[in-house]
Amino acid sequence: MVPTKWLLNMSRNCCKWRHPQKQKKILSQDAYSSFINSLPVIIDKGVQHTKYLETDELRDRMKRIAEYYMRGRKTIQGELTILGHELLKSEKIEGDLKKQQYVLAWCVELLMSYILILDDIEDGATCRNGQPCWHLFADVGSLAGNDASMLRSFIMQLLHINFSSQLFVDFAKLFNEAFFTCNVGQYLDAITSKQRNYKNFTMDLYKNIALYKYAYYSVKFPILSALVLSNNYNKDTCRYVDDILTDVGIWSQINNDFTDYYDDDVQTGKTGSDIQAGKCTWLAVTALQRCSPAQREEFNAHYGSWQPDHVARIRDIYQQLGIVGIYYREELATYDRIIKKIESLPANAVPSADFFKTVVDAYYPNVACGKSFYRNN
Repeated sequence: MVPTKWLLNMSRNCCKWRHPQKQKKILSQDAYSSFINSLPVIIDKGVQHTKYLETDELRDRMKRIAEYYMRGRKTIQGELTILGHELLKSEKIEGDLKKQQYVLAWCVELLMSYILILDDIEDGATCRNGQPCWHLFADVGSLAGNDASMLRSFIMQLLHINFSSQLFVDFAKLFNEAFFTCNVGQYLDAITSKQRNYKNFTMDLYKNIALYKYAYYSVKFPILSALVLSNNYNKDTCRYVDDILTDVGIWSQINNDFTDYYDDDVQTGKTGSDIQAGKCTWLAVTALQRCSPAQREEFNAHYGSWQPDHVARIRDIYQQLGIVGIYYREELATYDRIIKKIESLPANAVPSADFFKTVVDAYYPNVACGKSFYRNN
């Protein structure tokens, strides 16, 4: 568990805070290396067994689409899938089951690539993970949306050729829910930004956007996938996952908003532009809750503008309101609330309290901004 004193110290020393450039690995180094090395084999098998990819050009295109956004990206969701499955199975996982575990984990990661392609198009992004966004390539451009659709179909093909008929049906339902949830979240995020009606920027609206856009995928979906593979997917297990991990997922989106504010491409993989795009972010909502009439008028006049001096004025408002300190206090409260929920689980719960503690303690350092302070002090 993350010590309370760590977060308190961070809130007191936030002016000195800098993002760490490395995240804690969820898997051991050997397990992580084995997982990473399995990707080319899985993609090659998928390409060779997809009947519609009949030419070298189509096969090469599919491989490029599948592999591009995996370069230099953190594989948190894939690792969570593996960790969850390992914790749910009492016996050692090897052979065909290990291969299936890797396929499932990579399908979870490829779903993220699908989301990123569409997100970068919508946001007009130029850089992710230190390289140009997919839609900027000369042979992509307006085809990026179709490429994303191809990737979505390829994910389903990988599931089809690697799992039994019943498991494929179960995964198809789960992945379709993930696709639909993320698409709804993308719509809510985009339409809210375009409307530029900042009176509607409430915490309820924000959490609704975060729930659909990121909270489901970021941590709930990998664990639900592990439940299916381990034959533990049912009404009760889903209820426990939803109750505990929704808070973790929403906090992940809050953290994304916070790191975008610092425009740290190393941390987020993407140059920040939430202020310029007029996004309904945690920072914007929190600021509007605390603004004086004069600050609100200034916010309305400058938020959603790409002019550097307008962006600077919004940043000034955030600093005047002490948004960074508020963030760290909220981080502490959120973590404590999550742990209390875990500790209140029934003794016979599946997944167990120990399962959730392991998952949260593995995942949380990858979204808690104070983690570098914790490691170094």
